[in-house]
Amino acid sequence: MFKFDFQVEADDTPFSIKEGFNDSKSPAAYADKESFKEWYESEEIKPSKEILENIDVCKLNALSKDYKGVSLCYMVSGFLLEDIKNNADDVTDLKKAEENHSDLIPAVYEGGAKIWECTEDLLMYFAENIPTLEWNDKYVLDLGCGSGLLGIYAFNNGSNVTFHDYNKDVLEKITIPNVLLNTREESDENEEDIYNFDKLVEKTRYFSGDWEKWCSSPICDQLYDVIVTSETIYNPENQQKLLNCLHTKLKADGKIYVAAKTYYFGVGGGLRQFEQLIEKDKRFTFKSLWLSTEGVNREIIELRKIN
Repeated sequence: MFKFDFQVEADDTPFSIKEGFNDSKSPAAYADKESFKEWYESEEIKPSKEILENIDVCKLNALSKDYKGVSLCYMVSGFLLEDIKNNADDVTDLKKAEENHSDLIPAVYEGGAKIWECTEDLLMYFAENIPTLEWNDKYVLDLGCGSGLLGIYAFNNGSNVTFHDYNKDVLEKITIPNVLLNTREESDENEEDIYNFDKLVEKTRYFSGDWEKWCSSPICDQLYDVIVTSETIYNPENQQKLLNCLHTKLKADGKIYVAAKTYYFGVGGGLRQFEQLIEKDKRFTFKSLWLSTEGVNREIIELRKIN
């Protein structure tokens, strides 16, 4: 098993690292909300050329980070949330969450504006262990994509990527602009930056809504060579739904990479509990690829179908 200890320095990166969730999301409170909530329907989000009008603002509030020669450009989440909060005409799930100082509102907002710690773990693991050529022409699903960094890593290495997030707002205001930032073409120093919108349309797709409703919908019948997902197992009530989605969307010889904490304080989910569900489900094999024991334990596991 490969192991490295990667530490995120809060002062050097825009990552918003959370070791758990707010006190308001205690297991009892969370379970109480589970009993009556209604999950969003699935829909495809089509990128509009209107995002090109604001791309310079996105660029000014973006950072670039290099992963062993693979550069990712993405917006600083603090700027995004502040802008959404201050926009009086913007009534969105993102705004509701920010006004409530919450990282999670069950069935309303599922944390997509934050870049969670395990996403960085998985990016580092890919850069250290998977040759970039292995991503070329693969079909990749970034499930629970949020800012889309995992999918963008694959996209920048030649993959065709589907981005799925529960919230339409997240895809429109964060994911799609981030992907577009990574289509910038080389230009002379004094020339205006050019972004390849056609490449974005050709190589990526975007879907929102509930996992179960998406998998049962005819709007996307694509199967994937690789599925990547980070910090999506925190709610035990949704883990079977996640496992069903992974099985439905993965090719017979495909791989799934799951990055998560061993335990999520306040909501009850965790990796050991998820592994017990996998064993009971009997449709996947799994193995541990990487482990960090600093702070709350974090881990990366790989799943494959039992054919």
